[in-house]
Amino acid sequence: MDTAMLAGKMMLESGAETYRVEDTMHHILKTSHLEVVEILVVLTGITACISGENVAPVTLIQGIEKRGTNLSVIEQVNQISRRYCGGEIELQEAYDQLKRVESVPYPSALAFFIPLAVAVGFTISLGGSLYDVLATVIVGLALSGVMAGAEKAGIDGLILDIGTSFCVGLMAVIVKSILGGAINLDTVVIGSIMPLVPGVAITNAVRDTLQGDYISGCARILEAFLKAAAIALGVGVAFAVFGNGIMGGNL
Repeated sequence: MDTAMLAGKMMLESGAETYRVEDTMHHILKTSHLEVVEILVVLTGITACISGENVAPVTLIQGIEKRGTNLSVIEQVNQISRRYCGGEIELQEAYDQLKRVESVPYPSALAFFIPLAVAVGFTISLGGSLYDVLATVIVGLALSGVMAGAEKAGIDGLILDIGTSFCVGLMAVIVKSILGGAINLDTVVIGSIMPLVPGVAITNAVRDTLQGDYISGCARILEAFLKAAAIALGVGVAFAVFGNGIMGGNL
């Protein structure tokens, strides 16, 4: 039960779909050879129960306080659970390996430039000109800097989404005031906010809903909607506060 709960907790915190978490935990718990194995996974918690004819029910509840996207952790947990269920490793070894699972470390320089590369790529795909790409590079550098600073400061959630999107809007307005009509402000802003868009959350919401996990699906849709609203709010506030002042009312 401890092994299954640890695996489920790590997967759910790393952005796995609820049905995938339930399936992994179910396979682990079935190795107990008990008649009753019940698992309920929602976005904010896990409940699991096992019992048998001569075994008192054992029930564990695990709350999930943080969620993100870490496919490396999901892949490692899947591999460990498959090896255990396939009889390649013992239970204690599986538990110990799960405790040692860590996210793959990426160089700080790479993590810094990935959002910039995504922003530039979307600007090009949207038909942006050379000046649009140049403006996106400037805005993307500011975005990466804010994201790196927020990570070190431990800021996350909606506050981070509002802050980073506000930075995108502000820098886009400043660049527009310098380059004028040479750039398309819409293209620059849309390309620059793409690293912030909750694409994985929306995808998982659809997959959970199609699997019949309506509670988790609706919760993920609400989470994605709030993130999108926070991004729009940050950009909108930047335009409203600084747009007319910096650009002389020609925003």
